Amino acid sequence: MAGRSRKKIIVDNKGEQAALPSFNVDNAPKDEFIIKDLGIVKEKKSEGKKRVSLKFVAIFAFVLILITTAIFAIRFINFNVTEMLWKTSVTKGSDNINNKSIKYDSYKNGLMRVSNDGITYINSSGEVKWTISYNMKDPIYESNDNYFAIADRNGYEFYIFDENGVSGTNTVTNPIQKISLSLDGVLYILQSDEENSYVNVFRNSGALIDISIKTTLTGDGTAIDLGTSNDGIELAIAYMCLANDKLYSKATYYNFGEVGQNANSKRVVKEFVEELSDKFLARIYFFDKDNSFLIYDGGVYFVSTKDPANPTIVQKKEFDIKIRSVSYNKKYLAMVFEDNRMIVFNKDGTLLADKKIDFDYENFYISDDYAIFLYGNRVMIYDSRGRMLFDKEMEMEVQYVAKKKSLIFTELLVGLIDGVECIRFY
Repeated sequence: MAGRSRKKIIVDNKGEQAALPSFNVDNAPKDEFIIKDLGIVKEKKSEGKKRVSLKFVAIFAFVLILITTAIFAIRFINFNVTEMLWKTSVTKGSDNINNKSIKYDSYKNGLMRVSNDGITYINSSGEVKWTISYNMKDPIYESNDNYFAIADRNGYEFYIFDENGVSGTNTVTNPIQKISLSLDGVLYILQSDEENSYVNVFRNSGALIDISIKTTLTGDGTAIDLGTSNDGIELAIAYMCLANDKLYSKATYYNFGEVGQNANSKRVVKEFVEELSDKFLARIYFFDKDNSFLIYDGGVYFVSTKDPANPTIVQKKEFDIKIRSVSYNKKYLAMVFEDNRMIVFNKDGTLLADKKIDFDYENFYISDDYAIFLYGNRVMIYDSRGRMLFDKEMEMEVQYVAKKKSLIFTELLVGLIDGVECIRFY
């Protein structure tokens, strides 16, 4: 028996008794050796430890199951019950409480509060990290992981921020129309005047990169939208062109890496012209370096750039109802139509949700994997599959809601006119 030593007589092949080898079993530790039929075998000391470890794992798994069950039970019993975890007040400055200049966007699991006269970063713990003042008539902005960019539409000034404050700033010579930001803070800026459109590129320090694109309506076209990949190497521009007194759209894909060096002198790797010749191309965006989309009046193309030298349309979706609202992030594209039907696609064009929305709304957008609708004080949240998760009247008018990354409970960051609050809901 394991754990106990004993003597045993071994019988040889002739049937005679043979003495055990001169090994003193009695002096061995009780749990160290075991005698078997043909000799003495050393027992592993770790056997007892293994039993203890398995017992510990079993207990831990049981406790984890209990905790998980309790969480789901609490959420089921207290559906739509919320509790406030913290609230941070933010000085309004010259913002008027009656105007709509205050906007929010997600940044590093916190929020950026944007207004005409400044920007404030509130982190995930509710701490106001910094406030930067400026004066912009119509701020446009984009967040991308470590960096956040803001520019004055129809103005000339832009800023690039990181979590410590201003990373870079600069001015341009022509009115700004659109911006697109990479993960590394490389900023593409679309500008235009009465005759030409321009695209310039800036580092996260605000320094100009020696890349520029200048086009005209009757030449390569007038740029109306742009998007860049996460690494900042790929660029796609939506153009409106005029030829033979006819307006038409096209999408041009550029590459400023090694692949683009093998393309023509303008680093153009692909143009979609015939696919858009009778359509109006309104929006162009990169989910990541391998996937992008082109939204036109009546549908959307999903484009793969897994082969960066040959962007390819992999999905085409057409709609017979006018699009009312569009929102997208690095994972999803969502649309709401005039008949109040919401659809959600993933980055390769797979349809995830097709849901009828039976209420009015003032604002709609995607935050992480939530589709969020706002109407005054009311907040309605669906998941990416179109399932209702949250429907509640808040105490104050809500400007913005974002999903906050949390290990166990579901938490939301709520942007208000005068501050930010974090709530947990079940």
